[in-house]
Amino acid sequence: MDINSQEHIKAIAPDVAKAYQLGKEQKYEEAYQSLLPLFEAKEIPSYFEEPCGWTIYRYLKNNEGRLSSRDIRKALAFYLTFASCKPSTLHSCIMMQAANLEKKHENDFKFIEFCLMWKLESLRDEDFLSAKGTTDNGKSIEFQSLAENVATRLYKELKKRHTEEFVNELFPFFEIIKAKCPNNRFIGMYIAQLYYWQGNTERAIAEYKALLRTTPEWFIWKHLGDICADKEVRISLYCKALTMMGKEEYIGELRLGLANLLLDSNKEQAAYEIGQYMKTYTENGWKIIGDAYLLQNKLSGITPSTQAMLFYRSNIEKAEELAYSDVPVEELTYSGIVTNHAGKERVNLVNKQKKIYVQSTVTPLLKKASVGDIFLVRVYDFQHRKIVLTIHPTDKKDHHVTAKKKQHVNDAEVCTISGKVSVPAKGEFCFIDHQYYVPKKLAKANNLKEGDVVKAKAKKMPDGRWRVVSIIK
Repeated sequence: MDINSQEHIKAIAPDVAKAYQLGKEQKYEEAYQSLLPLFEAKEIPSYFEEPCGWTIYRYLKNNEGRLSSRDIRKALAFYLTFASCKPSTLHSCIMMQAANLEKKHENDFKFIEFCLMWKLESLRDEDFLSAKGTTDNGKSIEFQSLAENVATRLYKELKKRHTEEFVNELFPFFEIIKAKCPNNRFIGMYIAQLYYWQGNTERAIAEYKALLRTTPEWFIWKHLGDICADKEVRISLYCKALTMMGKEEYIGELRLGLANLLLDSNKEQAAYEIGQYMKTYTENGWKIIGDAYLLQNKLSGITPSTQAMLFYRSNIEKAEELAYSDVPVEELTYSGIVTNHAGKERVNLVNKQKKIYVQSTVTPLLKKASVGDIFLVRVYDFQHRKIVLTIHPTDKKDHHVTAKKKQHVNDAEVCTISGKVSVPAKGEFCFIDHQYYVPKKLAKANNLKEGDVVKAKAKKMPDGRWRVVSIIK
């Protein structure tokens, strides 16, 4: 019988209606099981594909914690036989569920093959939009779009199975993500790695170098080091990554790689790296790979270095030259630390003659600086903002700035103010009359809340902004 014939549609309509009613009663597994014979016999007409698809989706979503990988793959296989549901809200929901399930069953769920059968071109415009939410403690958070989540899952699986066929077939999808989700800082890295898997190392390096101008994160330096053939350059790139160290939990692979490279040239530093790796993995109860034990044995009896950060900083020149050789180095003067409107401390660096004014994060190097110290800085202009790429100290000092700073300190304005407290959505600091900045410690010590009317003493800072120094009871 033709499954799309009126006779067949009428014949199975009661079964579909029964499943629909069970779904309304939140009996999702019963609803799915009632249609299972029809799924297995491939007797679902296109007329009923959407309601049957929702039955499959609800079955997966509400039972994902206890379903086996086989049950999940079986249900998804039934859904993929439906031709009339793409693109649609249902089709996107099925993909969302598959991406979630992949995290739990990544060892036996072939997500790449599923995506290729699902057809990634079926993603809707709204599937590329991120969403904003709020955590339990009130902080705002941004959730990746469905398309970005899919790209992340695909990349994770491609790291294990990057066949030429898969890479070539999925490449256009990653390029679409890059165009439609420009704020995702990982997509560029994924594309660089795809070039590398295609055998185009030169293009991969170029992509990583471009990324390092706008996203100079430690993991980008690490990935660039992974694909460079020159041993000394790789060591330098890994050292650069470690000067920007992320959480210790994230950098085990980086430490292991550097230890391998230093095995012959610097056993003390290699011993330090493998020691840190072992310590982190042991404390967290993580599985330690065999290569780590082999390295540890080779370095047995070697006293680990006690000057790791000095070693990293003295070996970053080749890395920075590789990434930024065409970005000019400018002499900028340190003019102090300020607190921006987000409540974060930033360092002011200026060159008035060339009209360069930038702010940088407060690194250990800059925290020790004095007003008037001159640094060699690479600054990259990107979309009307300046990004500080590298900072290195000099023995020079701008004595004119130092004298001016002293004058500012001597002539600093302090006045008594009063006004209403306003608390930004982010941060624990606040403002009085939206003009006078109250640092976090002071706001917390005085239990300042939105709408409070207070009296305070405020000091005018060298950059012209006002900072509250005390609250008058």
